[in-house]
Amino acid sequence: MNRIQKSMEKIQATEELKHSTLQYLEEYQKKTRRMGLYVVRRFALAAAALFLLVGVGSYSVYRYPVSFISIDVNPSIELSINRFGRVVSAKAYNEDGRNIIEQVPLKNVSYMQAIVKLLEDESCRGFLNKDSYLVFTVISDQSEMIVRELSGSELFQSYGAVTYTSDSSCMHEAHQHEMSFGKYRTYLELLKYDASITVEDCHGMTMGELRDKIEICTHEGKEDGEKNHHGEHHEKGHREEK
Repeated sequence: MNRIQKSMEKIQATEELKHSTLQYLEEYQKKTRRMGLYVVRRFALAAAALFLLVGVGSYSVYRYPVSFISIDVNPSIELSINRFGRVVSAKAYNEDGRNIIEQVPLKNVSYMQAIVKLLEDESCRGFLNKDSYLVFTVISDQSEMIVRELSGSELFQSYGAVTYTSDSSCMHEAHQHEMSFGKYRTYLELLKYDASITVEDCHGMTMGELRDKIEICTHEGKEDGEKNHHGEHHEKGHREEK
């Protein structure tokens, strides 16, 4: 006998009324239980849907890159970085770079950890010597912070690396030419001094060779400027003698 039946014994009423009241209460209790189960199920489904939605949204945020670092010596490698500072993808733009990223896992680690792993890799170190020119190019809304962190690294300093910043339009153009945006930025710099240079020429050149050409061009430009200046000065002096 349940609690409802026990409580009904103390009530002064006809047996018919007691029976109908008891029947109503038992049916109401069953209905309430079913409603409770329904609410629990609805809540569980809603919670599962919310968890799935949050999970999918979080994953989309995690894998979406907001910053990019191009690492160029002769290997040219680009790291795509999410808002949490983690590498979500790495892509090489020449054979030397492809050989390196095939054996060095870079995804899901911080970009500083990824760079250390690259620079400490034996196959990458083979390109880092006294004649090499290691360049980091950054595209990000937080480029200053990233450049500051890179420049503060002892490993970065030990290789005499340099940093530049660029923008998404440069990256878009670079990728159209199957070139890292770091190397493409250097090509654009060289193009200012030598209009005959082509992207195809730069594909086969190391960053050190590109830098050497820029320095030669700027040195020749200075010499030409000095010659022109001296020539003008001499001509004015000759005129004054007349």
